[in-house]
Amino acid sequence: IAWSDFRVNAGCYSHANSRRFSAFLRHLRLEADEAPPLLYVVSSAGLSLMQGRALFSDAFQLWPELLAYSREHLVLTCAVGKCLGLAPLLYGLGHYRMAGAGRTHLNLTGPEVIKLFFGEGVDFARQAAAEAIHERNDLVHELVPSVEAAFERWKGLLAPQSPTQPASLEADPKTAALLGSFLDGAPQELVPGWCASLRLFLGTRRGRPLGIFINPPRRSNNLITVRTLEKYAAGLDLFSAMRLPIVSFLDSPGVDPRFDQSDANNIRKMLWVGEKIIHYPHGSMGVVIGRCFGGASTLGIPKIFGGRRALALRGSAFGVMQNGIIDQVLRQSPRLREQWRRTAAVQGPGLEDLLESGTLDAVIDPHELPGEIDRLLAHPDVPPRLGEPAPRAAGAAAGYDHAGGEALPFPAW
Repeated sequence: IAWSDFRVNAGCYSHANSRRFSAFLRHLRLEADEAPPLLYVVSSAGLSLMQGRALFSDAFQLWPELLAYSREHLVLTCAVGKCLGLAPLLYGLGHYRMAGAGRTHLNLTGPEVIKLFFGEGVDFARQAAAEAIHERNDLVHELVPSVEAAFERWKGLLAPQSPTQPASLEADPKTAALLGSFLDGAPQELVPGWCASLRLFLGTRRGRPLGIFINPPRRSNNLITVRTLEKYAAGLDLFSAMRLPIVSFLDSPGVDPRFDQSDANNIRKMLWVGEKIIHYPHGSMGVVIGRCFGGASTLGIPKIFGGRRALALRGSAFGVMQNGIIDQVLRQSPRLREQWRRTAAVQGPGLEDLLESGTLDAVIDPHELPGEIDRLLAHPDVPPRLGEPAPRAAGAAAGYDHAGGEALPFPAW
């Protein structure tokens, strides 16, 4: 645990405490038998002005030291009160980042400098507030009412078998039914907010923790926006640091192509998330539970992106675009439209062409999902063999039910 105390010199980074923190991180990383997760409570006005420019090397050495630690071990951060200068940079290296609601401000400098250079009209308290940052970008994953609440969340992350804050799913019965069909109990929801088109959960199956990505089933507006991509990235970073296998349940009509999303850098964000999926090292699997169109298909962790198994619930729809849209796009060219209709005619609802090509391993019914999760957990780190023939039957073995009981009822959609 590292904890900045704002009551002592505004929690500023000095020669002494920067060297001490760096030495602490190096000791944990290089000398400890098994380095533990790092919990870092950040409350600092930044570099100590009284120690001058010679402080730069000692203070900023914390950046590469903490980065090196985060590449190998879980880092959880919480900002409380003032988090200025170097402080938000170090805070941002956490894999799960919380901030105290109602009293936390994060920025590269304080209100005095902002007013000096940009005038009295800038509302620093409002614009630097953790609530505003939580809405605008991906620096703050979750707002918490207190440091005590942050520690409760950390306890749930460090011991997923004993969740301290189980998710409430009453308002989303389809998601509840899907997760309830294979999880031991109520999961923990992570990164609440940001967008409604994706939810992240940490759950357990037969006592084994796993990370879950799910587009709320049958939700019409599950377009993948920049905010959605940021949420996928947050989950991938956290679950990778926790060394968990992951499952992505995909139901999306595609990536939002509007120009406000392009202006927000959606193409680079797609590449950023795609790279994280391709290089995910702890086992992954995708299950299409509804729609799978266009670039959104990559978020379903296809086998070409490293997925162990590629599955679809019976009745799911796949395509470059929805058939009706393609038909409309080609309406000015009878020749191309006729070619497309011949292609569409052999793309049956049973997805036989995708099974034949190996794009899908199986089309399953909901009651077969628990067996597929067990298969992933039994061999999470075994990479798929390219060119391996796709099995024609669903991969679930008989007898895999929910946590020792019968499979829960599952809605057909």
